Amino acid sequence: MREQIAQLAARLIAEDGIDDWGLAKKKAARTLGLIEAHCLPTNAELEAALLEYQRIFDEDGQREELHWLRSQALDLMDLFERFQPHLVGPVLSGAIGRYPTIHLHLFTEDEKAIEWFLLKEAIPYDPSQRRVFIAGAASTVPCFELNVEGTDVHLLQFIGADRHQPVRLTPEGRPMARAGRASLAAKLDETAAPEPMRIER
Repeated sequence: MREQIAQLAARLIAEDGIDDWGLAKKKAARTLGLIEAHCLPTNAELEAALLEYQRIFDEDGQREELHWLRSQALDLMDLFERFQPHLVGPVLSGAIGRYPTIHLHLFTEDEKAIEWFLLKEAIPYDPSQRRVFIAGAASTVPCFELNVEGTDVHLLQFIGADRHQPVRLTPEGRPMARAGRASLAAKLDETAAPEPMRIER
């Protein structure tokens, strides 16, 4: 049953553009006539279902979009280089939905440094906050929401020491995978268009 919910939730994310995975899981469960919370799949199970959905139904289109998003993320990491940027979330894992968001973790000891940088560079942003769990403890961190060439970008601000601590979205969730610039640059090869087959004449 968890697998069925994950498969339907993956379709809702891919086709309907639902970017809230919790909402997608609950909507899928209701569609299947289920209300018990224990039946809901984990984010890891949903991620696997979404990757499988993309592999079956839109592998080429998904690869092309993912390559473009990762290229955008790489440019952003160059822009915010002084804040030790790391990519997290769907653009890193490849489990992107219809309207993906680029998520970057930035690190600084100066709580105003990122905001001042955005103002100096005349980059429009909306300030908000996100609740995360750092090394098991709940924490609220600043978030700066941007839109770059039609793509939503969320910058989460952490102190430098948090770079070495596991960050989770829920207390029981798995630690978020992070990729620095070098790792992301290597991943671009995974989504590059395959070279056409050469036929010897």
